[in-house]
Amino acid sequence: MKDIYQFAINFEQENQKFYRDCAARVGDGRLEKVFYRLADEEKKHEQIIRNLAESGEIEPVESDIVSDARETFRELTRDFDTNEGVMPRDQLSIYKKAWELEKKSHTYYSEKAEETEDELIKETFSRLAVEEKKHQNIMHNLVTMVERPKTWLEDAEWYHHQDY
Repeated sequence: MKDIYQFAINFEQENQKFYRDCAARVGDGRLEKVFYRLADEEKKHEQIIRNLAESGEIEPVESDIVSDARETFRELTRDFDTNEGVMPRDQLSIYKKAWELEKKSHTYYSEKAEETEDELIKETFSRLAVEEKKHQNIMHNLVTMVERPKTWLEDAEWYHHQDY
């Protein structure tokens, strides 16, 4: 059972570092906040897993990161007119990597929740999977905003995205 915790802790630590690096390189204060917020979320996930491993206690997992990111993206779209309607593409590979990391996180937590017989692990990992799915959707929307800004403005997936 220790391996399941250590793998998850290592994964969360790697994601934290990645997001802090992204925040330092992104060049836009609004996106910087999104990346720092994602890093903080991953730190929170790490602590949740540590507490579960050490004491068998579960903590609340849910966050309001989707509504914060949604507001940031709305602010960015207000600038589309002044920026010729596009987001800079030079960071696109970073956003895609973040999207892939979140997909892996979601898959890991979902699979481990299904595999375990332990109800505490199942509940915690299921909740973490939901949170990672939120992060995945945020990064998907950022990629879409950069690749297809005009389409993104009309994308029902974002504007009708449920917060779970």
